Amino acid sequence: MDRINAAIALNRNVLYPAYVMIRSLVRNNNSYPIYLYVLHSELNAEDFKFLQDALMRGASAENYIEFIKIDSSKVSGLPCTQPWSLEMYYRLMLPELLGDKIDRILYLDVDIIVNKDIYDFYSMDFEGNLLIASKDMVSDSILARDEAVEDNAEPEYRIWHTFFNNLSKKGMTYFCSGILLMNLLKLKEEYTFKKYMEIFNTIVHKVQFPDQDLLNYVHYRQVKLVDELQIGLYASTAHEMGMTYEDVRMNVSILHFAGPAKPWTINLIRYDIQKVWWDYAKDAPFYRELLEMVFYHSMDSRLAEEKIQLLKTENEELRGLLNKCQVIIQNLSSGI
Repeated sequence: MDRINAAIALNRNVLYPAYVMIRSLVRNNNSYPIYLYVLHSELNAEDFKFLQDALMRGASAENYIEFIKIDSSKVSGLPCTQPWSLEMYYRLMLPELLGDKIDRILYLDVDIIVNKDIYDFYSMDFEGNLLIASKDMVSDSILARDEAVEDNAEPEYRIWHTFFNNLSKKGMTYFCSGILLMNLLKLKEEYTFKKYMEIFNTIVHKVQFPDQDLLNYVHYRQVKLVDELQIGLYASTAHEMGMTYEDVRMNVSILHFAGPAKPWTINLIRYDIQKVWWDYAKDAPFYRELLEMVFYHSMDSRLAEEKIQLLKTENEELRGLLNKCQVIIQNLSSGI
């Protein structure tokens, strides 16, 4: 293999994070040319130039970019949410779009940082599998619990949990679709977008994470798993594990800022691992603009105030429970 084939799918709302992700890929992978395929429905010539600059600037290899416009009517009406736009389904089209040109491709969500050289990962032997991915540590840990779902869980979540919990008992390890090495040589033989949609229609009432649930359902017996602490580690999970900014910078190859809270937004209480994303954002021409946007938005945000008020409320509730316990203990010790 003499190049890295990569693909992204996006709309105009995430051009900035896409630029940062591409720059992180280029900065850490200069041994081989990067061929980047951009799936979209609404980008314009200015956007093309913008993303091309991210891929070409400072590259020592002869990188290449190709923009593939997708007819958005193909995904019209499919389930989507705020964190997951309709463009998430475009990765399911890659086998038929590129399967006759290349034998493998690395699909990357735009909310990741490629922190190291990933050629060894990219060139891994599929060993007969159709995909190579990493475990979704959040969802897989939930499914690993055999107890009933909490009483206050939404009905849709209960359906999802029951469905995939049953699959996990059959040997499924739930993987993340945001970093997906695809065996196009094999996938193109059977899986078209139409075929995926036919399968999706049979499980659509059971899904919570649409394309990811579908890929897990279809391919859980055909995926090779890699170390999720190296490839695709969730930033939030790293924080919960006690990892620091220094740990991540030193040891993680691909870091994933999964979920609705992103480093470039203000809808979270930040932790130091977020600095990894900002390290790479410094390489972008819009860095100061981005800093100003986040700074001014943070001044308008009431997130910290709401969090503090929530803590105060919870503290008062706990104080009330503690007082009740003390009364019970006093009554018991007095023999009442």
